[in-house]
Amino acid sequence: MESMKNEKVETSMQFDVPARDLWDAITNPSHFKKWYFHIPHFTTTVGGTFDFYESEARKYLHHCKVLELEPGRKFVHSWEHPEQSEGSSVVTWLVEPVDDHHSRLTLTHEGIESFGDAGENFTPEKYQQGWDAIIKRSLRNYLYLIEKLHFSININAPREKVWKTMWDKDNYKLWTSPFCEGSYYEGDLAQDARIHFLSPEGNGTYSDVMFFKEHSLIVFRHVGNLKNCQEQEIDDESRHWTGCFEVYRLVEINANTTELEVEVDVTDKHIESMKKKFPLGLEKLKELSEKH
Repeated sequence: MESMKNEKVETSMQFDVPARDLWDAITNPSHFKKWYFHIPHFTTTVGGTFDFYESEARKYLHHCKVLELEPGRKFVHSWEHPEQSEGSSVVTWLVEPVDDHHSRLTLTHEGIESFGDAGENFTPEKYQQGWDAIIKRSLRNYLYLIEKLHFSININAPREKVWKTMWDKDNYKLWTSPFCEGSYYEGDLAQDARIHFLSPEGNGTYSDVMFFKEHSLIVFRHVGNLKNCQEQEIDDESRHWTGCFEVYRLVEINANTTELEVEVDVTDKHIESMKKKFPLGLEKLKELSEKH
């Protein structure tokens, strides 16, 4: 069918790094294994091939052949899923300098319609989501030295009680005191809600609730800064971290034990501080949740 031909996705982003550094990040395995995939036998030689899996669980074999190379500017390779589909597509990575200190990456993935025999995980919508996450989050975080930190704690209380304690506005001020004494939030926790995280002086961060499942999971996407309780426009500083995530996941171990897992994207200048303060905050939350 004509409407099924030439399906493609495209994602593009400007970065505050020179074009040579961006090129190195996407073509040097020592760099991209930290934000992309581990590809043991990667090559940029035209005619060469490389294979990789999506995860250590060896899920979704990818087979690629290098089709075109313009060093420093353009890298083109095929993209196939031989275990799921007979189809073949083409991925193009294009690096363009904006000036001496800024560059733009545009990624285009064409021919996705050929994966129609592979099922719902291989649709253009899925690829768009995947590439957006890879370029606009994983690569961005790597280039801007943003690290994902993981924390967890077991709490001797039912999941519902831990959730209620964590987001009760009075208790929130108590367990977040290691980060900022007197911190609080404004807004109702719900899907797509806008939340203000504030210091007593009215400064902080505004964020959107990207995913909400009461008693189980909440995902915040941090957007920008607050000053005097007012949302500020994205500036050069906040542009580096806007879109970062903070995730709280509650897992029921048994009727009276809950594991709280936290993932948070942190800029390099705050990493050591967060490594010290987050465990203190979670210990305070545990103490509050376990009170009878």
